Amino acid sequence: MSQGQDGSDTHGFLGEEFLTWLWFQWESDGGEFTLPGGRVVGIALDDFLSFAAPSEDETEQTLRRGLPTRTAEARTALRQGRRLKKAKLLIAEGARQWHAVLDATTLTLGSVKLPEDAEECESDVDRTADRSANWLALHEIVQGLYGLFLKSRLRSDYAKASGEEQANWMGS
Repeated sequence: MSQGQDGSDTHGFLGEEFLTWLWFQWESDGGEFTLPGGRVVGIALDDFLSFAAPSEDETEQTLRRGLPTRTAEARTALRQGRRLKKAKLLIAEGARQWHAVLDATTLTLGSVKLPEDAEECESDVDRTADRSANWLALHEIVQGLYGLFLKSRLRSDYAKASGEEQANWMGS
């Protein structure tokens, strides 16, 4: 795919804002979201963060292990106005948990770990169906979260309301 075909060079910033918004929501409101249809999911950022370089002359910053969201380096990156480019997410719905790295620029998922196979799976066909259902559920959850983000981000009063609150959090 040539540069620009996926929109990442012109719209990738929205994904970066989305990941940073998830982090903000997790720290300020506990990371629980009610998606359309009443689905309740929890989100936490795990042991991998990669910050976008503020300019082409600078390098990306990557933090790993433990709780990188709690490090001085992560707080400094936020204060400098850096947005997340990639992050490992822990996503939970009921007893099911997914781990995945979300690439903000393209909104693609990598390093996905699906929930354990359901106990009812007795055959390869059952396991394949269960895993497919878990992939679909993960896709729907990420879509739903992105929809909630856009609903907030596209509000006419965003800058004076949620945007200012998030900016203050980033600067703290």
